Amino acid sequence: MTLVGHSLTGASLAVLVVPRAWQPTAKIALAVGFAVLANVPDFHFPSWGHERYDISHSVFVNGGLILLVALVLLLIPGIRATKGIAWLILAGALAWLSHFLLDSFYNHGRGVLIFWPLSRARLNLAIPWFATLRRPISSFAAHTARVFLIEFVVYGIVFGIALAARASYLRCQDRPQTEAGQER
Repeated sequence: MTLVGHSLTGASLAVLVVPRAWQPTAKIALAVGFAVLANVPDFHFPSWGHERYDISHSVFVNGGLILLVALVLLLIPGIRATKGIAWLILAGALAWLSHFLLDSFYNHGRGVLIFWPLSRARLNLAIPWFATLRRPISSFAAHTARVFLIEFVVYGIVFGIALAARASYLRCQDRPQTEAGQER
């Protein structure tokens, strides 16, 4: 999966949980933050093992990092006092963890070592139309354009569904209610 699919998935989760009262710039910042979280396993850190899909794609390693980030966030008084912070942290963790499922959709046949170091079993849920990028990546190659376009269409639809679900939820919240909780 490329950063297109991961980023759109992260942004989709942000759309679903962003507090209604937030300013537009804060909402955009949350979507960008969730897009970044969804790409963390692909960052090229030293000894991160990205090429092997082991350390960087382990739920144990990333789960520990998620807990560390959540604890640091909760130590910051302004963040800790944010209404709905637990939901935001949970959704951020889901954006981060979504990376492993999405990578398992690749058709390269290698799978993802999500249970490393406890197991060498690989999660491989290959979908035929999801292809990997060829190295070195050429921004003008037809294959590269096809990979990006397929991910943009598929995960753009996911993003659109998230936007529609959010709009529907907000419309339901805006409907006047009777004392018994039923619509007028």
